Amino acid sequence: MNATLSVQDLWSQILALPAGDRHWLASKLYDYEEVYEEEEERLTPYTMEEINAWLDQAEADFAAGRGIPAEEADREMDEFLQTL
Repeated sequence: MNATLSVQDLWSQILALPAGDRHWLASKLYDYEEVYEEEEERLTPYTMEEINAWLDQAEADFAAGRGIPAEEADREMDEFLQTL
């Protein structure tokens, strides 16, 4: 079942709430906004130096024989996902 609600309808529903519920909703929205802004501030693009360092490490691991074949990695991931 799909329900659609216009912004005006939503606003009308919010205004119809008891004052305590409106205050609760406002505090939840305010808390969400703070968390969202903090998360956004922590997100920074990777530098080319970081990306190149990861590639160098992966190439060194491959050359040293570290790692597993893709088929084995897929099997392990499938087994892990079945435990969720």
